[in-house]
Amino acid sequence: MRGSPLGIRLAALMAVVVVIVLVAAGVAVNRAASRSLEETLGPRDQERLNLAAALIEEGLERGADLRGMQRLLQRIALETRGQVRVVDASGAVILRAGGPPTTDETQTLTSPLSEAAGGGAVEIDVPSAAAPIVRAFNGALIITGVVAVATLLVVAAIGASRMTRPLRDVAAAAHRLGSGDLSVRARGGADAESAELADAFNEMAEQLERSEILRRRAASDLAHDLATPATVLESQIQAMVDGVVPADAAQLERARAAATSLSSVIGQLGELTQAEAAPLQRRVEPFDLADLATEVLAALHGMLRERGVEGVLSGAGGTVLADRAQVERALRNVLTNAIQHSPAGGRVAVELRETNPVELRVGDHGPGIGADDVPYIFERFYRADRSRGKMPGSGIGLTVARELIVANGGSIEVESSSASGTTFLVRLPSATVR
Repeated sequence: MRGSPLGIRLAALMAVVVVIVLVAAGVAVNRAASRSLEETLGPRDQERLNLAAALIEEGLERGADLRGMQRLLQRIALETRGQVRVVDASGAVILRAGGPPTTDETQTLTSPLSEAAGGGAVEIDVPSAAAPIVRAFNGALIITGVVAVATLLVVAAIGASRMTRPLRDVAAAAHRLGSGDLSVRARGGADAESAELADAFNEMAEQLERSEILRRRAASDLAHDLATPATVLESQIQAMVDGVVPADAAQLERARAAATSLSSVIGQLGELTQAEAAPLQRRVEPFDLADLATEVLAALHGMLRERGVEGVLSGAGGTVLADRAQVERALRNVLTNAIQHSPAGGRVAVELRETNPVELRVGDHGPGIGADDVPYIFERFYRADRSRGKMPGSGIGLTVARELIVANGGSIEVESSSASGTTFLVRLPSATVR
């Protein structure tokens, strides 16, 4: 397994984002709280100092005993838990009371004395009133952040596990599919993305399952198509060798017919191989599709007469840009298929429309194609009529037609099919720029 699970990465990412947000919010709130506390507590201490300075200033102006003012300073120092000093204009300490604050977080407040009192100032060093509150606030914030991150990690892990469960289900289904279980299907989650992924996987699995069914059926059909004439030919020759039947013209004709049938299947396989290589072999040129359709119908005139089917061409064609020989082979296969499935007295209609792309429709009066068979009608060796031997052909003709048409930038599809007939629609790129 490459990399860490997606659930863990999602949980870690969410935790990192929350930690960053909490740290940023904590710093901002800490600064705001400190400023607010300083603005609230600082003025109160300053008012006390100003009151004490007024009393000292009055005593100095009256020439009061310094011992009385010392007692006042000691009282102030006791109440503020700090150190109070009276300094003269030169900065020399006249009076001092109290000791330095026991905490490192202190603030010094100053109140100047008047000139009548000899100048100077009253100074006081007191513990910072905001520091303990800020420390408590920071501690509460850290505890809250740790609890929030721990809770988030648990919730994110559970949530991420549930979110990625559909992905794990699809991965497990893919492993089973790779092991050969073509019936496996995936289930998506409640979110649109995993549901879309599961639908795409199921569609792929269904295509593979259908392809496997068609492959097995094609192998069976191909084996039948090759084995039947080969067996007939071998039996016929062995019978003549053993003297069971005379080696006359009639028996040789039967052997030749079996060999022709075997050669036909092999030839169609070769035609399919060439059709798959059509994109590399095509020689593009402009030509009139109506003229080509007329030539193909004329070439199939004997087959039409033999089956008692009428071939009709209508509509105005158009100049297409494609490989003429490849398109001719494709149209021959489509028309041959229509003739083979048309009853005696029926009609095969070829209709041309000069659009962009140019459209050609081939309709017959056959029994139609079942709705379940339409999606596979162009697959290799597929036969809509599963009862062997009722319909001619090996199920390769339409596959070859599709390969050749697509190789020339066109398309072929079953436009409609019912009990009264089937219509194939062929589109080819027009050589006329519009």
